[in-house]
Amino acid sequence: MKVKMGLRMNDEVNFIEPFSPTILERQVPDRFMEIVNRVGDEVLSDDEKAAEWDFSENLVGKVSKEVQIPLTNKEERKYTLGFMKESCLMYLERMIKKNRSYEWNKMTGPGTPLNLHPSIENIHLAQCCLVSQYKGEYNPWHKHSGNFSAVLYLKIPEGMNDFMDREYNDHYPASGLIQFMYGEAQDFRSDTLMCKPEVGKMFLFPSWLRHSVYPFYCEGERRSLSFNAYYKKNTL
Repeated sequence: MKVKMGLRMNDEVNFIEPFSPTILERQVPDRFMEIVNRVGDEVLSDDEKAAEWDFSENLVGKVSKEVQIPLTNKEERKYTLGFMKESCLMYLERMIKKNRSYEWNKMTGPGTPLNLHPSIENIHLAQCCLVSQYKGEYNPWHKHSGNFSAVLYLKIPEGMNDFMDREYNDHYPASGLIQFMYGEAQDFRSDTLMCKPEVGKMFLFPSWLRHSVYPFYCEGERRSLSFNAYYKKNTL
């Protein structure tokens, strides 16, 4: 970003921002939403299936249900996993371009064809689950495993946008939001970032980036999908 300031109109001033973690924001395709919500409805509405696919012991959230997603249709599975892997690949390519893919460089060798041009075959999904959250429930501060983590929003309660609009009138809106934290608060910088959940929106970020989800106080389900992934040099 270049701006001209004050009386020094002939000077160029550059703001260089290399230190903050990058968060990828992406719109999720309608087909992806339809598939995952349909499978999610089948599992979450059936107590036996929800118990069979329960994943809550592996997660920190104080929420109603956290379940794995049984994608038995091969075509739908390939499509949904492909979208998640593609998103991770987009992130990795961005970091390579910005010269910030340090561990990837160590693993592949800087300047090699694989290092400069990774493919979707280099992305491996580790965990993927649905999080069904209701009034008063939350996720405390935590981080994930792997290289990439993501959350994408599948359902938002009716009236939640109105609730959040009222929340934004407060001096510190937080209810219902996801908050990321990095580093320590100092002069001229912030150590947190608040993001508003919206149906069809995905946030993808480094797995080590701490984050939390604040409770909301309106009726209805907020449903999200969370996944972790890592990159690998070779495929089987």
